[in-house]
Amino acid sequence: MQRDPLDTRGVPLAERSQGVGIAVFGTSHENRVGEPLVDERFVEGSTRRRRRRLHGTTLKAVLLQPEIVLPRLRGSFGREYHWLAETPTTQRMLPNDAAHGAVALAEHQTEGRGRLGRTWTDSALMLSVALYPPQPVARWPELTLVAAQAVADAIGPGATIKHPNDVLVDGRKAAGILAEAGERVVLGIGINVGRADWPGAGFVSADRLDLLVDVLDRLERGYDGWVGGGSTLPQA
Repeated sequence: MQRDPLDTRGVPLAERSQGVGIAVFGTSHENRVGEPLVDERFVEGSTRRRRRRLHGTTLKAVLLQPEIVLPRLRGSFGREYHWLAETPTTQRMLPNDAAHGAVALAEHQTEGRGRLGRTWTDSALMLSVALYPPQPVARWPELTLVAAQAVADAIGPGATIKHPNDVLVDGRKAAGILAEAGERVVLGIGINVGRADWPGAGFVSADRLDLLVDVLDRLERGYDGWVGGGSTLPQA
């Protein structure tokens, strides 16, 4: 079936815009988040199985609750902050009236997803950010790369971007970006911190709070540059 390439209702955007990729966008629901339409059942990991701690045993010693995070923020992203100990997915935590730059973060996810319907196992840092980008919609796929660049820069040396939505550390996937859109864009970010829960994955040796603050700061500045047309996106 032929679709208008500029129609975001149920249209996969991953292969659009001169090689710039994004996770599948879909129709908006009452929570204003798009539902991915691609249904591939390849599973990279499962939260139901016993976790294999491949690279260490860093524990979540400090819960990233609002009273811990808010005083450390540098910009406006995250000033509206939603926190839960456990949720099916942070992509569904943001309310309908969430402000631009609002953040939802959970310590555990039970139904986390990656691109193309794949399962994203519990990471040490899992959050979603609400964005209300300007038109044209055809540019919205670029926001995945804006987020990936922010994550890679926050991780530092050794971090590279694998298009369209992965961040590698020393050649191994350590973070992933899931972007969904309806009336707004919700950027889901998962970063392995201190350990990785499946063979071959990478992880980041960092303090979770420091990394969260740095990612949000860089994402806000990257977004502002993107809106102003001054940002340089990584090349595919």
